Amino acid sequence: MKDEALVRVLCLPFCSYYKPGRNEELLCRGALVVRRLMQSGRDVTTGETKLINSDEAAPELMARVLCGYCDFRECDCDFAQDRHAWPCGGYILLSRLLGLRMISTEDMR
Repeated sequence: MKDEALVRVLCLPFCSYYKPGRNEELLCRGALVVRRLMQSGRDVTTGETKLINSDEAAPELMARVLCGYCDFRECDCDFAQDRHAWPCGGYILLSRLLGLRMISTEDMR
């Protein structure tokens, strides 16, 4: 279930797929990771709402450690079907946090 803090920190600023009031029970893998990081007291705010170029946040790495475990990957993920599509907010925020070295790939497991 999405809570207000998760929506404010992740969904509203980063996710073009988020629709307020719809499918509130569903969370992408990125949202699950961000929620866990928030619950453990980690700072997940970056002040940026765009993707960054970073060797550590390379698409292949993100696909392996994040997308590979996402429930939306098979049927509902536009980005998994077409790498030219916009990724989910979890992917954007977590790639930003990785690039800033605020988290590691281990934090996403």
